[in-house]
Amino acid sequence: MKKNVHFILLLIIVSLSLNAQPNSKFYETEFVGALSGLPAEDWTQGWTNWDPKNTAYPAVTDANTLDGMAAGLPVVGEKRITNTLTLDANQVYLLKGIIVVDNGGKLVIPAGTIIRAQADLSTNPKNYACIVVERGGKIEVDGSLNKPVVITSNKETGSRERGDWGGLLIAGRGTHNLANPSYDNVQMEGFNNVSFSPSLAKFGGNDPNDNSGFLKYLRIEFPGLAFETNKELNGLTFGAVGSATEVDNVQVSFSNDDSFEWFGGSVNSRHIIAFKGTDDDFDTDNGYSGLNQYGIALRDSDYYDLTYSLSSGSSTSEAFESDNEATGTAAVSPYTNAVFSNFTLVGPVPVGTKYSELNSTAKSAFRRGARIRRNSSLRVVNSIFMGYRNFVMVDGDSSLRNTNYDGILPFVTPNTAVDQKTKQLFFTNNLIVNTNAAFTSATDTTANGLVEVARGSKSGDKLNALDSWIRQSGPLANNINPVEFTTGTVLVNPLAATTTPNFNPVNNSPALSGANFVDNPILSSFISATEEIEKATKATTIFPNPIRQGELNFGQNVASFGVFDSNANLILSGFNASSVNIDRLNNGMYFVKFNGQVQKFIVIK
Repeated sequence: MKKNVHFILLLIIVSLSLNAQPNSKFYETEFVGALSGLPAEDWTQGWTNWDPKNTAYPAVTDANTLDGMAAGLPVVGEKRITNTLTLDANQVYLLKGIIVVDNGGKLVIPAGTIIRAQADLSTNPKNYACIVVERGGKIEVDGSLNKPVVITSNKETGSRERGDWGGLLIAGRGTHNLANPSYDNVQMEGFNNVSFSPSLAKFGGNDPNDNSGFLKYLRIEFPGLAFETNKELNGLTFGAVGSATEVDNVQVSFSNDDSFEWFGGSVNSRHIIAFKGTDDDFDTDNGYSGLNQYGIALRDSDYYDLTYSLSSGSSTSEAFESDNEATGTAAVSPYTNAVFSNFTLVGPVPVGTKYSELNSTAKSAFRRGARIRRNSSLRVVNSIFMGYRNFVMVDGDSSLRNTNYDGILPFVTPNTAVDQKTKQLFFTNNLIVNTNAAFTSATDTTANGLVEVARGSKSGDKLNALDSWIRQSGPLANNINPVEFTTGTVLVNPLAATTTPNFNPVNNSPALSGANFVDNPILSSFISATEEIEKATKATTIFPNPIRQGELNFGQNVASFGVFDSNANLILSGFNASSVNIDRLNNGMYFVKFNGQVQKFIVIK
């Protein structure tokens, strides 16, 4: 009886945790895309800024607190926060140098705080003007709907530009699949040549639930300082950040590289915006597995990656770019299999025009709504894509094998299915508009306006198979070109030329329906309900339990599964499997959900 009482108390704690974790599950919607069309539900109102170049921010009043270039510092070029530093919303701060939140330190930024950043690579040492949260450090951005926190350029109105300062980088102790030099000692790009502090910005570990703090109602404007050629900082970079970190209502504007990039980790997010960035809007790499709901990306054909034409490392601009790891090796895990639901992605082709009408530079610099490569298994559902050269490019046989469509297998090498646990590449329930006015190759068989494959053996067969996969019918079908790509058919006003874009669906828009959460094998494992935990006391099919290492067997083959910790954070997931490998889990209690039931298991090592 005593054991039963303890377990009931544990269920109560877990139930409370489920309700307390704002990013641990998806909310079911009827609409696809980021917004419902109801003014009262427009989450972009009140805190965003669509014209930061011409915003009159107040002058700096505190040039010392965030000055990493001061002569009296132990290391000129960086300033370390070792305890708790709480800023004052009544001050306007100047950010110079690298502000480092050390292990055990905390940077607290209250609602309404404005930080103006100023980089200068001509100084000695160089002024990188960025914020780095180290493993074990925390940042708490506590903005509000009417008083967001703003980190922006220190330049004057009208002269601000992408790359005016560095960006915000958060390093966590979560998992990733980079093994150079070791899984818990990987450094973020560019920092290897910061001579005065060679150990900065290293990330990785074995704690998928790591907590780096929270970001709420935050605007990041004009970041992306180029440390070196092809080594720009992103607007917001997550290095193996854990799922206990909260990200909700964050806008990155005019970034000189990716707006958001995840290197491994399992941090979740809601309400994120990538506005007029130059490279990718959302870049996922190295085993990132978070859940993301409600997002917007808007491209401007005047803002593109300046390296697009470099033979030494060209980079075109996509809404989503996703890799597993650099070589695409099938055996490297954890796998990049993040989920993005309810995103509105507006490409560089303005509504009412065609891809062919872009100038030659924009044609070369902008490509697809999504580019999936190097064995990635990204999942994008219930979202809107409009105004791209092509909707999706699946670049390489390794990612083609990750689709759930066996019709592709005869044309890839090797022509065998991958491990079902990694076969998770999905694009379903998406509204895709403008493929009739997009890019179709006249010289080869790699693109047809909707989809694209890399050049190579059997490219035409791969293209046709990919096209068939995207066009599959049924309850999870993508909705392709249901209306013309003209003003007033999908969104109210998604034009980049305006300073008041409106991403709400118009009346009778196809975006107002079509979402699917109930039948969707991608999402069903990630929608947790408190009462489901109670079913754990009745289920006894999994074995061995407790488990020390190896495979936890389900006792049956299941269509999809999710493994959660006691705080309802998603740890592992998969499809069409009869077991899951638990070697990367720490000691403790976990829950596995499949077939509508949740079962408890214990890891003892």
